[in-house]
Amino acid sequence: MLFCAILMAASLFGACAAPGQVTVNTPEGRLQNYPPVIEDTPQRRQAAEEAWKKLTAEFHLPEAKPDLEPVLNTPRALPPELAGRIVLHAKAGVFGELEAKEAMRRFIEARSGVLFPNHTNGSPHGSIGLKDLSLVSFANDGNFYRAVYRQANYPFPIAGGYGELRLTAGKNGTLLQWGSRIIPAFELPTRAEITPQTIQSIMDKMVGREFSYANIAGQPMRYKVANRSEVSAKDLVVYPKQEGGRITIHLAYPVEAGQGTTWTVYVDAITGQEIDVKQNFVS
Repeated sequence: MLFCAILMAASLFGACAAPGQVTVNTPEGRLQNYPPVIEDTPQRRQAAEEAWKKLTAEFHLPEAKPDLEPVLNTPRALPPELAGRIVLHAKAGVFGELEAKEAMRRFIEARSGVLFPNHTNGSPHGSIGLKDLSLVSFANDGNFYRAVYRQANYPFPIAGGYGELRLTAGKNGTLLQWGSRIIPAFELPTRAEITPQTIQSIMDKMVGREFSYANIAGQPMRYKVANRSEVSAKDLVVYPKQEGGRITIHLAYPVEAGQGTTWTVYVDAITGQEIDVKQNFVS
């Protein structure tokens, strides 16, 4: 595992962090523009609405309010009244898997203004497009095809449900559903700045920590981490965190705590601060 390899390498230099102390070996200038921020602005919302109007006009669709992702202003879902009315494949003949994949590819290329965030300020890689995606799943489910594309322009996986584009097409060649949580292309650090010993200290402090949740009846419950064996650190991820009208993009270590019922605590790999806590089960 990548985390273990980092720990072994760091141990050769005898690096050590005192208990409870976050050690960050980062020049102050390196943190000046970290973490990158996506702001929900009137200009960005207007650009998304204009791209939506262009799409509806081209396909002669009835007026419908777009269902957009917060801050990103990318499509969260296709309005029900428009399902089956956007034609991906107008050619006669068989609409098999190969034809469906090609039709989706062409649709993504042509509709980047709708499907991808229109935020490029501070993004040295420019706008997002098909070149930044990888098709990770394609399923033939009865009367329709489902495709999942994952963002591949970051050095680490994107967590938190972000970085994915989903398309569902009917066997008649029309779009049935879509959803995009693609994020802009920002430049992030390519390695952690906090020491592995700091992560070990954070993991040790998870013992005795209590997490709150509700059971199936809605009653408040608490879970207490009893042993160090219930805590593990995973490999680095890119973690977008939404707070109000902004999303900050972090390089983070996911630290999983619990047994049976688990939580993931995201720790910023640059600053050592706890970013977020996610419950890993449905209650």
